[in-house]
Amino acid sequence: MAALNDFCREPRTRIKFAFTNYGVSIGLQAVNAMPERVRRLNAYFETYRSEDHYDRDAITHVMACSSHFPGYLMRGFGRGGGASALSS
Repeated sequence: MAALNDFCREPRTRIKFAFTNYGVSIGLQAVNAMPERVRRLNAYFETYRSEDHYDRDAITHVMACSSHFPGYLMRGFGRGGGASALSS
């Protein structure tokens, strides 16, 4: 796979952080930027496993869903919607 340019806490580490990279993906999608990078991040973390508790933590799966379906998370964004727009 070509260089992913994903976020990691230390240079040249083997451990990648799905949670953080899904956050990057959501942010990029919120501003309609770098769609190819978003696609690569999501595709990469579909199968990546760190073999630690982060693979099992529910919040990582919530971030994955939010990254794949950002419209549900960002509905009302930019229209003064905020959290209240999510409940409408």
